Amino acid sequence: MKQRKQGVIALVAVMLLSACGPAPKEAEVEQSIGKRVAVIQVKEDSPVQVSKWSGVLKPSEETQAAFETNGRIVSLAVEEGDYVEQGSLLASVDNRDLSLQAASAAASVQQAQAQLAQINNGAREEELIQSQNTLEKANVSLEKAKADWQRSEELFRQGALSQNDLETVQNHMALAQKDWENAEQAYVLVKNGPRKEVKQQTAGVFQQAVVGQQRAALSQSKANLTAPISGIVLEKMTAVGQLASTGSSVYRIGNVDTLLVELSVPDREIGLWKKGNQVKVSLYEQERVGEVKRVLPAVSQQSGTVSVEVMIPNPQHDWLVGQIVTASHERSGPKGIFVPVEAVLSKGEGQPYVFVSKGNKAVKTPVTLGVMANNQLQIESGLSVGEMVITKGVDQLFDGDDLEVMQGDRP
Repeated sequence: MKQRKQGVIALVAVMLLSACGPAPKEAEVEQSIGKRVAVIQVKEDSPVQVSKWSGVLKPSEETQAAFETNGRIVSLAVEEGDYVEQGSLLASVDNRDLSLQAASAAASVQQAQAQLAQINNGAREEELIQSQNTLEKANVSLEKAKADWQRSEELFRQGALSQNDLETVQNHMALAQKDWENAEQAYVLVKNGPRKEVKQQTAGVFQQAVVGQQRAALSQSKANLTAPISGIVLEKMTAVGQLASTGSSVYRIGNVDTLLVELSVPDREIGLWKKGNQVKVSLYEQERVGEVKRVLPAVSQQSGTVSVEVMIPNPQHDWLVGQIVTASHERSGPKGIFVPVEAVLSKGEGQPYVFVSKGNKAVKTPVTLGVMANNQLQIESGLSVGEMVITKGVDQLFDGDDLEVMQGDRP
């Protein structure tokens, strides 16, 4: 039994010696190697910032074609998908009533024009001669009546003529005087023509008739509906035989030579968007360059965004209204010191920090952060140009650790 106890004690001693002997040498080896890290040299940069937004394609210009008169539709000239030129015929309504109104207005113009010509041209020569003959005849009648009056008056004084007969002769003379005055006025009117105000009145009647004819022609033209803009027929909204009323839409037409996409940009970023900025727009595997047409001056109260309209060329009409596209907006960020996001550490509410490699040792360095661009953080203070910042392996470091700096992206 005594020998067995001595053997156990010897075995334990051997195990203790084997456990304690080599350990200090291995620890010294690990401490001398250091922790492997990757570093970059700090420099000033102005990184490109890229924002991506999606939106629905719309026509750059869109309108609804509608009749300006009432009537039953008798023809529809185009279908959905057809391309129409501005001013081309789209549809027509029954215009028989309008044609009758136009014909009546034309007849009124002819009548008024004839009256105006008669007033302006004056009397014909035969009319002047006839009026002069009438005046001379009236003058002869008046002279005879005056002679009869003088003779009858003398007979009345002699008692050879009664009072009643004298009055009869006097009345004949008065009538002859009135006929002569009328004939003279008629002759002067024929000779000199109508007065200025009569001419003006007749001219006014003619102008009124012309306006009426133009109004009737305009009403007749409204029976034909023409395209207000050039573009694609996006929607047909009625059918032949239906009654059309003033303002009722028949077609929806859009200009798709250039398309428009409206992007909802957060208010905090709207200062980076300017009219004329170029924007890359992609649809599936196709990409085109658009241009900012305008930035709307109001913020949506519901979403806190501002609408930005981007115009996209579409000469082949191969991009369609209603398709969803992605727009990429690139811009240069502020100039300064930027480091990869993974190089910056932050714990709780403490100040962020990075590790700088100095003499192959890790130096914990507090920093102040600015904006983030393309997965990089701006360092506003704490670092200087030329310093070596550790970018890989930082999560295993402590201040003062020995380092083994490696080339490339992997520690």
